[in-house]
Amino acid sequence: MNKVKVLYVEDDSEWRNGLSDFFSGHGRIDLFACAASIEEGFAILRDEHIDVVVLDIIMNHHKLTGLDAALDITIQYPEVKIIMLSSLQDDDDIFNEAFMNGAYDYLYKDDFEKLPETICEAMNNRMSKYGARLKKLVYEKKRNLMSSSDRTLLRMISNGKTQVQIAEELNVSLAAVKKQVGRVMKKFDWKGSSYDLAEKCCKWGLLEEE
Repeated sequence: MNKVKVLYVEDDSEWRNGLSDFFSGHGRIDLFACAASIEEGFAILRDEHIDVVVLDIIMNHHKLTGLDAALDITIQYPEVKIIMLSSLQDDDDIFNEAFMNGAYDYLYKDDFEKLPETICEAMNNRMSKYGARLKKLVYEKKRNLMSSSDRTLLRMISNGKTQVQIAEELNVSLAAVKKQVGRVMKKFDWKGSSYDLAEKCCKWGLLEEE
């Protein structure tokens, strides 16, 4: 039986070394590589067939880039199973977004001993125990935050249109566009740029017409 080929993406060298030792000689799991950054992780995914990615959430100076990486892996490599291994506990928004972004499962680092079992389970079962249902619930919650005009606005932003161009195309004032952008960002409690929000909503499938 071929071993499960695993990639671990984690910027903490102690955790990379620790899991390498933990999986050394494992009968069913090959911890093929430990990447210190998301960019390094994607380089490995481009060159190697990976079965499971174990992904930390807080990386690159404590930005929550692991969630974005999970979504991009889901889109680019849909056959790869993603397991989030994080120290973040009691944060429902992050937990829910992990599954929205395609995670198969979510383990706390305090429970890392369960990782072999979870990896094998991911390979034996196409769908996670609750991931698909949770993803649907989170999707519907986010979808309901937006009106049809909000989706139109975000599609235009995602397509690279400026607020001035959007105002001209929709035949409304620039002030009206700015106000609507502000409302949408507030609905999502979004701290980044409107373009990043539009891109994220596009990847989530939230901007498709009903």
